[in-house]
Amino acid sequence: MKTIAHCIHHTHWDPIWYFNTEDALVQLSYNMKELLNWLEEGRIRAFFFDGQTAAIEDYLRSHPEDRKRIAREVRLGRLVIGPFHSQLDCFISSGESVWQNLRLGIQFAKTLGKTSRIAYLPDSFGHSQDFPMVFRHFGIRDFVITRGVGDDYGVGNEFCWRSPDGSEVLVAVMTAGYGYGTYPFKDGTFFNEKASDYNLRKIRPLMDRLLEKSSLPGEFVLPLGFDQNPAIPDIERRMAEYNASQDEIEFRETNWKDFLGRVRQQNHSLPVYLGELNSPQYHRIHRSVFSARADIKTIQDRTERLLTYIVQPMMAAMTGLGVPWDQGLLDRAWELLIRSQTHASATMTDDTNAFVKTQSLTALHLGEAMQGYLVKLISLSISPRSEKVMPLVLFSTLPDQEPRMEPLEIYSSSPIFALKDGEEEIPYTVIRSEIREGGVARRRPEDREPNRRYFVTTILPGILPRAGIGYRVVDILDGIAPNFAKRAKTFSTPRIENEFYRVEKTLLGISIQDKKNNLLHERALYWEESGDEGDNYDYSPPESDWVLMDDLSSAALQGGFADERGSEMILRGTILVPKDLESRSEKRADVEMEYEIRINLGENDPVIYLNGKIQNKAKNHRVRLVFSGSGPQTRSIAATQYGIIERPTRDAMIDHWKEAGWFEEPSPTFPLLHFVSSQAPGNVLTIFTGGPKEYEFIGDETEDIAVTLFRSVGHMGLPDLSRRPGRPSGLDFKIIETPQSQMIGEFSWSLGLSYEREMDPNRVWKHYIRYAAPMTSFQRQSFDKTVTNIAYFPTNPWKNEFPTRFDWLHWEGSPAVFGSVTAIEDGIGFGLRAFNSAAESVPMGKFYLNEGIVADPSFPDTLAPHKLWNGRFFRK
Repeated sequence: MKTIAHCIHHTHWDPIWYFNTEDALVQLSYNMKELLNWLEEGRIRAFFFDGQTAAIEDYLRSHPEDRKRIAREVRLGRLVIGPFHSQLDCFISSGESVWQNLRLGIQFAKTLGKTSRIAYLPDSFGHSQDFPMVFRHFGIRDFVITRGVGDDYGVGNEFCWRSPDGSEVLVAVMTAGYGYGTYPFKDGTFFNEKASDYNLRKIRPLMDRLLEKSSLPGEFVLPLGFDQNPAIPDIERRMAEYNASQDEIEFRETNWKDFLGRVRQQNHSLPVYLGELNSPQYHRIHRSVFSARADIKTIQDRTERLLTYIVQPMMAAMTGLGVPWDQGLLDRAWELLIRSQTHASATMTDDTNAFVKTQSLTALHLGEAMQGYLVKLISLSISPRSEKVMPLVLFSTLPDQEPRMEPLEIYSSSPIFALKDGEEEIPYTVIRSEIREGGVARRRPEDREPNRRYFVTTILPGILPRAGIGYRVVDILDGIAPNFAKRAKTFSTPRIENEFYRVEKTLLGISIQDKKNNLLHERALYWEESGDEGDNYDYSPPESDWVLMDDLSSAALQGGFADERGSEMILRGTILVPKDLESRSEKRADVEMEYEIRINLGENDPVIYLNGKIQNKAKNHRVRLVFSGSGPQTRSIAATQYGIIERPTRDAMIDHWKEAGWFEEPSPTFPLLHFVSSQAPGNVLTIFTGGPKEYEFIGDETEDIAVTLFRSVGHMGLPDLSRRPGRPSGLDFKIIETPQSQMIGEFSWSLGLSYEREMDPNRVWKHYIRYAAPMTSFQRQSFDKTVTNIAYFPTNPWKNEFPTRFDWLHWEGSPAVFGSVTAIEDGIGFGLRAFNSAAESVPMGKFYLNEGIVADPSFPDTLAPHKLWNGRFFRK
């Protein structure tokens, strides 16, 4: 009896890689014309276009004349597109990014007739445990992948994958890859003993392994297609020739929908797996890819936080005042960001990475412009009490907790001013004040316009904004002496504190006193610097590495301030490091690495804020900031898109992977999506990230958390690395230099940390979101028209006058976590995403709504463990 090979015709389409978007577009254009012709001529039965829509969108942008042709093939099911917009980086794309990726992909596919409901990520480097739960919200029951599954998972080529909330998808794993037999099939050499895949592996053992792991006895999948491959005409004829010439394999053309339906029909008890998919046994997953081009990932992280927690809630609230929701602008920002968060994760050439960085910045700038326009519009659409009063808009975008208040810059003609909330004066603390020149700029100071100087005063207001999505307007009374203003204290002793912590720079380094738990953390953080002879995909320690540590004890105090409303300590220091691998091998520290760290504490705030800069002059090294833990740690607790996951700090195969024939080392570096925690009796340490995307537990007892700030490398791919033997990643036949990946110059980073007595995942998540989404403010003033870029544009006030206080939505009494808020596609209301990352059900609490919206009556009273909820509010 013949073995059955289920042939699925496809391509995997990267819009960028070692080539640029223009290269891809030109090749795609000719490929698509050819594909459409062959579909219409009957030379191709069906074609699976990589589970995405981005490439089709690109093609139609340049070839709108082919829209009807493509729509016809999509409606007939011969051209299968979606549900993703583009292939994504599965571990460091936020929940909202994943959601928007699927929404945009499905939305576009539907405009052409219909969308595939088979999630398909053939080349992503592993997969998040939350995917089955997210897919369920989009009606997706099937998932096709290549990387991330190992034998220790106890599953075969097909299995059920379950999220912690109980959601399941049927997974088909292309264990041998998504193109292993394509070239031999096309060339007519499929049954040649030397027939090999793209890794030069013989295809016969690959098929044997597929048959061994198949849930359908005697059957396996043969994907026909590969990276950037054009369509293959006359597959049916070639299959008929193969079928007639031998008695071993029967080739049948099918599609993923029919194949997965066959699996369901014949298998009623497939193995079930819970957890993320990140094994490097059969394919490379590049566990240290998350620290490549940290500058780009920092931009992307900022953009996600801005769109998710600030712009979308702000835009939703403004609809309550008649300002329309602008889906087009949001879609443009999300599309730019999603196209930048590819599964290649900024591992590409310098030219391509420059494009990704520009595209990421464009998405960020769009978000900042939307944020800036809306608060500017509020300031212009209210009536100040007098000409001397300047309105200051304070906008909160978190429905369930008070937003974080950052220092405000107040513009005034006088060095003195008062703040009022209605008739009540607001106290404030002055951090600093400076005089700036206004008017037309001239070369000679004496030629400048007289009396155009103004003051910029940085303050900490004595006002804690309330929880809830909405705004309030504070009056700035220019030239009016305040009754309750003071100046922040400067200090000579490097120590700051609030209700939660005392942070001090001592002879031993940074000391943190946890006041609530009465614990002292000496040497709470330190630098680690080591060599890196790896590439954009993977860290690789040199054979003769020289690891340097610095406990910040030699850092110098460079300023700061202290006040009960907030405090800051600025430290600067220098570490001597080797300038390159040659110097490191000789243990020669011959270049300075200068750094600055700003440590901030806020009023009634349980998070310590760290913002820093590093001047990097060295090549081929890795720089990490390490946070001292307490006690041995066998598992880490880290954020996923909508929950948490526990990961082993040391893989059981770490000492045996080479002998077992694994593709790469199961390295102990992991993705840092939002936060990571260590847990000891009475002491939970959590690190929050504002950009850095990789962590590892290190130390004699793996007790310390090391966060990779950046890696400095110079190649897209290198062969035979210590953690990744064999061919180069990327192109197997070519090594491409990437000097920009050396990260020479200034690099900025942001982190936060907190200490808790016990691990409460929902509370930690809420701390993260407050860390991620500070309050938005804007002052109407005429001194500096470019305080933000969009502030310069003349803007009409809204047709109706706005109130000085507006509350749109307030949510209280629930431990559940706010995800975001978006408009429902039919325009009748809004969807609010929330989730419960705890192992027990939590009450949903109560929603207080603006009179213009009403809640869906089907709101649950409780939210089940690990559940993602997408509630709806309707416009009245």
